[in-house]
Amino acid sequence: MRKTLLAGLATAALTSGSLLALAAPAQAAAGTTLYVRPTVTICSDAGPGTYDQPFCTIGAAASVVSAGQTVEISGGVYREHVTLTRSGTPDAPIVFRGGSFSPQLIGPAGGITVDGQHDIRIERIQVAGAADGPALDIRNATRVTVEGGGYSLTGGVTGTVVRLSGVTDSVLSNFFVSGSSLTTGVSLDDATSGVRLSSVGVDGNPVDPIEQSVGVRIEGADNTVVGGSFRRLSGAAVSIAASARGTTVANNEITEGLGYGVHNAGATGTAITNNTIQDRCRGGVRVDTGSTGVSVQNNRLVKSRDHSCPSPPGHGVQIAVEGGATADTVVDYNLADLYLPGSSAIYSWNGTPMGLAAFRAASGQAAHDLDTPAPTGGYDSANSAAPGFPATDRNGTARVDDPAVPNTGAGPQPYADRGAVETVRGPDTRFALTPDLDTGSVTVDASTTVPGVAPVATYRFDFGDGTVVTQDTPVATHRYATRNTYSVSVRVTGTDGRKDDTSHGVSVLPRTGTVGLLTTSALRYVAQMANVPWPALGADRPDLGPAAQLDLVDAGDGKVALFLRSAGRYVTADTAGLAALSYETVVVGDTERFTLIRNADGTVSLKSLASGKYVTATANATTPLVANGKTVGTEQKFYRVDVANAGRTLKAGANGRYVTADSASVKPLIASGTSAGAAQRFDVLDLGGGKVALLAWANRLIVTADGAGAKPLIANRASAGAWETFTLVRNTDGTVSLKATVNSRYVTADSGGAKPLIANRTSIGPWEKFTLGG
Repeated sequence: MRKTLLAGLATAALTSGSLLALAAPAQAAAGTTLYVRPTVTICSDAGPGTYDQPFCTIGAAASVVSAGQTVEISGGVYREHVTLTRSGTPDAPIVFRGGSFSPQLIGPAGGITVDGQHDIRIERIQVAGAADGPALDIRNATRVTVEGGGYSLTGGVTGTVVRLSGVTDSVLSNFFVSGSSLTTGVSLDDATSGVRLSSVGVDGNPVDPIEQSVGVRIEGADNTVVGGSFRRLSGAAVSIAASARGTTVANNEITEGLGYGVHNAGATGTAITNNTIQDRCRGGVRVDTGSTGVSVQNNRLVKSRDHSCPSPPGHGVQIAVEGGATADTVVDYNLADLYLPGSSAIYSWNGTPMGLAAFRAASGQAAHDLDTPAPTGGYDSANSAAPGFPATDRNGTARVDDPAVPNTGAGPQPYADRGAVETVRGPDTRFALTPDLDTGSVTVDASTTVPGVAPVATYRFDFGDGTVVTQDTPVATHRYATRNTYSVSVRVTGTDGRKDDTSHGVSVLPRTGTVGLLTTSALRYVAQMANVPWPALGADRPDLGPAAQLDLVDAGDGKVALFLRSAGRYVTADTAGLAALSYETVVVGDTERFTLIRNADGTVSLKSLASGKYVTATANATTPLVANGKTVGTEQKFYRVDVANAGRTLKAGANGRYVTADSASVKPLIASGTSAGAAQRFDVLDLGGGKVALLAWANRLIVTADGAGAKPLIANRASAGAWETFTLVRNTDGTVSLKATVNSRYVTADSGGAKPLIANRTSIGPWEKFTLGG
């Protein structure tokens, strides 16, 4: 991010003039603009410098330009050193302006010198690879403005890139400075005052000797360094000499390097305010002996876990106040954003490293400093009355009161943030998708969206099939014409215009049935596990209630997916076959696809496409299901129960009474019930091919044609074999009959229902007919 910031600064400097490209010939006729266009054959340094007859060199235009005129310089390479010898006036400055492509002065002697002039503007010009002196040298000048462009020294050359000597009342902004061996990026000598360096980037060489590569060196009075970017400097990013007075260092972003972030080397009245200083080896801020009236407030000092420093210098403290400077230096409202909170080496007071608590005790300072690993501690908590406090952050953003954060700062804006950047939160779009496979629709609920600093104005729902809905409420439902997987996007816009987009996939696939899966190992239904805090499937439910109902979904290529209706989510198996089956997704991928296998005994098994293994349900109802079975055994088999066939009743045609099972498993089934309670209800297990088994609610056991059909039916079996399997015959009058597989005889309510049910009839009569009820 830091590299991108500097690169962006450089790019801005190179391209910011695209709207101020070379003017039309009509301006030249007015005499206010001179043109330098060396790429045209008609250029001549003899003049007159019109658009049609331009100068070839910048120097030629500089020698004749007068107050109020602008020299428009086309992009290209210029092998010259330009010395500006003429001045403008406060109301009519002389302007040297690069075109949409910045002109470059290159070569060892390349550079720009201003000596003794005033009211000069230099815009979007680059000096690349100077060797014989500073790339930009401004001496004994006043009211000089430098805007955009860039300045650098050639490789291996030491020295100062931009030098100001005896300069007053000037502004240098939005340009970058670099050099592989620079001594100083920008130097302001002791006679330079009232200079503002704004949004200047300095990029050094991290392997230079310590204290050799300084970003900005300040020796004069009332100078300001604001909004700069400094990185890879082996010396201090900003060094303030003892001769300096009234310096302000604010809103700067200072990143990795061997030296200090800001070094106040004995200066008076320095305000070090709202800077972000990260991973500086010698330390973040140092205030030396001899310094007086220094304020260190609202800074964010960051130390990354993975940042290493060679020895020397090793790792220094974040804020050091040494010697006599301890008398009147103010340290407060800073944020030590460290990966190791509570460190004993965040501060140094008079040479002794210490943590925050000890620093407070020793210095009486830092009452509002924070030692936290999270940047959120710096939100809405700065001192806006601190010396040098900037009304906007480094990006020009005004201070904003975040309604979600308490205001714990001080001054007229107690909601200002610490560090160089004001956090202005836009909305954080969050939404849940709930498919409805019955209707083929999806409901999008964005009510958990976190508003930004401004309330939410609109929600824009894009359902991925060409349907887009914008409304001021957070919930929308859409029915798809075609069952498929779609990408649903929601854009939330605040009343301040800030937006946030989030997308999630959703599968609205064809439903082929709603079933329960009854384990053969324990005769329990697969369902949401009630005894675990995470979304896991287990087999701990005795009945096919809402928590156990699964939609079978056509997942394509002969595969199925399982949709847990109560959760509105698909069942997932992990690829390794180690984790429990979960239900957290609304999208069907490979981990949600299974092969549904019908076994020879009528049970079904599920083979995970992700793990290539079978879903296993142990007899222990507290153990989640896992797709880890290498072969199909009892624990990998399930009875399929259609939801419509759960809790059914059988009313005998022989006497109009309900078939009843004994809860103790000692009495056979008999048509004796006058009403339908638990003892009269059965789950019909689908064994395929019209074959079924009956699970009695009375005791959760399976009905058997005991004695190979020679004895009455009784519910006392833990699994369904040949004696427990029946063919469900649907009669033309709407009744059903049960034909036992074991002897191919029909079940009858013997003696008109007076005797227990038994499978001993060869044909269907009134006593062999039953009404299958709900």
